[in-house]
Amino acid sequence: MKHLLKCLCTVLIAVLLITSAAAEVTLNTVFQYMPVIQTVAGTSYVIVESKKDNTRGLYNTAGQEIIPCTTVFLDYISNNFFTAYNDKESIDARALWTGDGRKVGDAIYGAFKVFNNHWVAAFIIDPEPVEDSVKDIKIGSKNYQYANIDLYYVTDGQTETIEPIATLEREAYADAAIHGDYIAITNREKAVSVYDSHFEPVDVTLDAANKPLYKIDKYQIVSLITKKALDDGYSEVAEVNLADRMLIRGNRVAMNGLKVSALLSPDGSIILPAEYQLIDITNRYVVVADLENQRGLYDLEEQRLVVPCVYSSILSSNTDIDKYVHNGYVCVEKDDRLGFYDIVNDVESCAPKYSKHAVTNIGCSLIFTSIEGYLSIVAGDGEVNVVDADVIVATRGNGYLLDAQKGTSYGLVDWHGNIILPLYHFKPITVTDDSNAIIRTSTGLQMDQIIR
Repeated sequence: MKHLLKCLCTVLIAVLLITSAAAEVTLNTVFQYMPVIQTVAGTSYVIVESKKDNTRGLYNTAGQEIIPCTTVFLDYISNNFFTAYNDKESIDARALWTGDGRKVGDAIYGAFKVFNNHWVAAFIIDPEPVEDSVKDIKIGSKNYQYANIDLYYVTDGQTETIEPIATLEREAYADAAIHGDYIAITNREKAVSVYDSHFEPVDVTLDAANKPLYKIDKYQIVSLITKKALDDGYSEVAEVNLADRMLIRGNRVAMNGLKVSALLSPDGSIILPAEYQLIDITNRYVVVADLENQRGLYDLEEQRLVVPCVYSSILSSNTDIDKYVHNGYVCVEKDDRLGFYDIVNDVESCAPKYSKHAVTNIGCSLIFTSIEGYLSIVAGDGEVNVVDADVIVATRGNGYLLDAQKGTSYGLVDWHGNIILPLYHFKPITVTDDSNAIIRTSTGLQMDQIIR
C-alpha cells in the first residue's frame, strides 16, 4: 500500500509540474513498468521488452507496435532492417524484418549484410564447423562457411512476406557492392557480374565490384550500361550510394586549382551544380564549401543553399535523426565561435559569438557556465536562459529537450530553460533520437510521448 501511494503521489506531482511548465510541451504515457525500453540510434523506433515473457519487439515513439514481441533478442542492423532471434549462437533461425513491420523471407538465416534500404544479402550457414583459415563467418566460438546466399531487393510496394530475388551457391558469392538499383557480385574466382533489381544480368565489365558503372570519356560522364553521355566538362566520376538512392559525383578543377563537384541523378539531371567543394553528403543535405573555403549547407530536395557559404564549419550531431538540421536550426561556426542559422526563416538567428571551447553543442542548443557560475542555455533562436541545475547531461535528440542534473537528481528542461519534468528523478532521462518521446525510470521503465 505504501509503495502504491508513493507511486500515485509521484505521478500527481509530475502531472502538476508538467502542466505548469512550458505550455507548448505535454507528455502522454505510452509504456509503464517495462523491463527494457531501448532507443534505436538514428531512428524513430524503440525496442521494448515484454513484461509477460521477456521477449522483445519494435515500437515507434507513439507506442504503436511495428514488430511483435516474439523473440528474446531483437537487434538493429542498419537502414531500417532488424534481426530477431532467440539464441546468440543460432546459425539457422534468425529472421529479418523491415522497420515498417514486414518480414523478409523466413527465419532460416545465420547472418545478414544490409547494403542500403533495398539490397540485403541473407546467409544460410553450413552447420558443419570449419577451420579458421577457410571460414566465412564466426558465430559464437565456432567458424562456419556459407551454404547459400539469398539476395533481396526490398521496395515499399511489397506487402506480403518478401521473397528473395535470387539464391546463390557459396562459390558464386565472395563479395558484393551496390550501385543504386544494381548490384555487382564477385565470385570465388574473382570474376565480377552485374545484375539489376530483378536479378537480370547486365552486360557490363568491371574489374572490381566497387568500381563505378560510369566512366569519363572526353570529359563526358558516360554510363557503362546505356553507353549514353549524361553531362560533360568533368575529369573524374564516382558514385555516391545513399540510403535510398544513388547519385553520381562528377569532379572538375576550378580556375584556382580547387576540385569542385556536381551531383547528378542516374538519368543525368543535375541536383547540385559543380560550383562547390563537397565536404560531407547525407541523404538530404550536403555540406559544401565555396572557392574561398567558406562553408554552407545545400538541400538536395529543394536544390538550393539553405545555409549560405559564410562559415568556417557546419557542426554535426550523432544524437538526432538528422545530422545537421535540428528543430529547424543548424549550428554554425565562424572564427572559432558558434551560433545558429534558422533554415525555416532563412536567417542567422544567433550570431556566432560563443567560443566553441567554452560551450557544448547539443543539437539546437548551446550549453555554457557563465563567469558568475550560472548554467545557461543558448537556444537556436538566440534566446539565452539560466537553468537552476548543476549540469546538462549528454542528451540524445535534437536539443529542444535536455536532461538536467542537480545534485544526484535528474529532470528535463527545454531549450529555453523551462522545466518539463522536475529534477526529482534518480536516474538520467533519455530523449529518443526523433525527439518525440522520453524514457525514464519509475519502478521499471516508462516512455512518454512528447506532444508539442
